[in-house]
Amino acid sequence: METPPNAHHLDALTGVRAFAALWVFVFHSWLNSGSPAIHLPILAQSIDLTPLATFGWLGLDVFFILSGFLLTRQAFLKSALGEAANSRSRFVGAFGEKYSRYLGRRILRVYPAYYACITVLLILAAAGVYQRLPGKVELLLHLGMMHNFIEKYIATMNGVFWTMPFEWQFYLVFPLLFVLLRQYGAWALYGTALVSVLCSKLLVIAMQDGYPQVLLFIRLDEFAAGMCAGAYAFQRPLTRSTAAMMFWGGLIALLATPWIFAGYTQVGHYYDLKGFLRPPWIQVGICLMLLGLTGERHAGVHVFGNKITVGIGLISYSIYLLHVPILELLPTLGLVPDRANGGTVAWPRIVVTALPLILLLSALSYWFIERPFQKVGKASPLIAKPQGSGVAVNPILLLGVWAICLELFLFIHHE
Repeated sequence: METPPNAHHLDALTGVRAFAALWVFVFHSWLNSGSPAIHLPILAQSIDLTPLATFGWLGLDVFFILSGFLLTRQAFLKSALGEAANSRSRFVGAFGEKYSRYLGRRILRVYPAYYACITVLLILAAAGVYQRLPGKVELLLHLGMMHNFIEKYIATMNGVFWTMPFEWQFYLVFPLLFVLLRQYGAWALYGTALVSVLCSKLLVIAMQDGYPQVLLFIRLDEFAAGMCAGAYAFQRPLTRSTAAMMFWGGLIALLATPWIFAGYTQVGHYYDLKGFLRPPWIQVGICLMLLGLTGERHAGVHVFGNKITVGIGLISYSIYLLHVPILELLPTLGLVPDRANGGTVAWPRIVVTALPLILLLSALSYWFIERPFQKVGKASPLIAKPQGSGVAVNPILLLGVWAICLELFLFIHHE
């Protein structure tokens, strides 16, 4: 299979991460300011942009679909290499690399910044500045990104932590899903994911319990949609006109979602006909947008592929992890009035106050935590080879020691 010339790295897709992270930030900053109406004056008219803020959680859907998209493209690249194609292992030949190597790289991608965020939150909680100290089991489940298994721990510690198990648990099963995609095609993969979603929704209806909504099964169609789009992008390079048409059509469809589904504002699922149609609409819009960024260069590629957007995209994971605690700490730091005590604060002031701080701390997190672990993961996710006479460091073991230290910290403060 011929490798597309732009298959190894697409800056525009990194820029999409910036778009997703900033849209989620807009959503949470808007909530923190009391959910005000947002109007943009243009000449003699005033355009109501409140729905775009109300639906800012769509950035999360962008992240999920983009994960499936990028991982699938990477897996196709690896499986096309001679080493994988000639491997004696059927799994390595189909997937492209050993599961342990893949998983090690994923661990080093998501856990370091996540642990750093947990570390800071525990210190703040111990100091009585931010929320409360979690329980020992609660923290243990969070450290493994398995806290969605116990309902009362779903949304504790950090307002965005409830989403982390979806991403991590998808990583765990992705190789099997990729083999299914490669051997049986996109319809088999998406059909399987759709069955899991429908069964989960029927379970919610039958049990009258929303707990299945925080398990991977009910979100699997998003990841599968991204995988199908990623396979299409790898196998069928797009012309400039086709790519541009897909990109702008998908972006317009995505941005129109708040008005088309105006009565379905929550992140959760709905169980009438229009509510069932909302997820496929969102998935089609995002997939078209991503596909449009993989073809020949056009104006949309320049929008998402410029240096500023790509730079924000590189630190987007830390932005996502840090922005809610920072927003909630603004009154404590005296940067904005405390709404809990009757204070009022305009949404633009929250944005102008919080965003520079979030970008600064996220950049520091990326350069001093994310990037060093990622560099190790690209070389060998299991052990870092020493430079000169240095001592080899096992980064996975280092993360394990870090997790133990966090549990010990909690144990000491509970005594």
